[in-house]
Amino acid sequence: MPTTAATVASAPTAEAISTEALSTEAPAAKVFLVDSDPSTRREAMQALLPHGFELLIGEGPFEATTAILRAEPDLVILGDSMTHEFGLALVGRLFSLPTTANTPVVVIANTPEKRLAAEKAGATRVLSGPLGEDALRRAVATQLGLPGGLDHAPVSLLNDVDRLAAVRALRDSSGAVDFDEFTRLTSDQLRTPVSLVTLIENDRQVYASHVGLTPPWSAAGSAPLEYSYCQYAITSRQPLIIDDTSTHPLVASSPSVSESDWIAYAGIPLITADGHAVGALCAIDHRPRQWTPDDIRTLEDLAGILTTQLDSALTAPATGRHRRH
Repeated sequence: MPTTAATVASAPTAEAISTEALSTEAPAAKVFLVDSDPSTRREAMQALLPHGFELLIGEGPFEATTAILRAEPDLVILGDSMTHEFGLALVGRLFSLPTTANTPVVVIANTPEKRLAAEKAGATRVLSGPLGEDALRRAVATQLGLPGGLDHAPVSLLNDVDRLAAVRALRDSSGAVDFDEFTRLTSDQLRTPVSLVTLIENDRQVYASHVGLTPPWSAAGSAPLEYSYCQYAITSRQPLIIDDTSTHPLVASSPSVSESDWIAYAGIPLITADGHAVGALCAIDHRPRQWTPDDIRTLEDLAGILTTQLDSALTAPATGRHRRH
């Protein structure tokens, strides 16, 4: 199928492609495709450009974030070549940023293993690939307008058997890790009224340690997932930094905003050596706060030390429940 005339930007962030077939009655839907495979990018041009879509293309996940924020697309698609750890990390970066939290992110995955990984990463929709031109065009038309925000961490992630086994082992580690040391250091060094070490089960957030947590959750030791910001940190598997939760689409509807006055949040996922995101170390303020690079670096350093201790607890002979493969 011949393509219409197109111009490709030389900047490394993205390739901007225009078409003469754009409708004059309404703005064209803007689709951003991230894929390193030239044949897939060519098929997307042939499938979408003649039918009035505006298509922008990024070849990799690292430069794509900036390009997507600048382009403000209606839909982001990650091709099968992006279904690796670094490619799928883009999903978490997009849903955790206020300007892209409601942008639907669709992943095309060619194998069951890749589809499961994309679901755990928090993709709005995962499509079985490979897709031909007609199937891709129909899929894009169908996915446009989907709500992009997450209501909760993906069920496939929450219910992962091995991840839950690691969480249970840590809860049963009988003091092998001094969680209180890390919440105390977090509040002291970041000057926050609240700090938490959380472990995320399939239906609740368990407080392994806390500073500044108020009733009823301080007495209960856990809260339903609807109160959890940390569930999104373990989904994205990267720092979740929110200056003002009351205006952030990802968590603004959480009862923690109104009931607990948790307004600024910085959370680092705790990922074991086996690759299981079990919880988070987080700092919380009762007012909007612009977290500094030093704040985030301090929290990452503490989380790194904590994760090392978690791995030791998981592999200790006394625990014996969850060893490295």
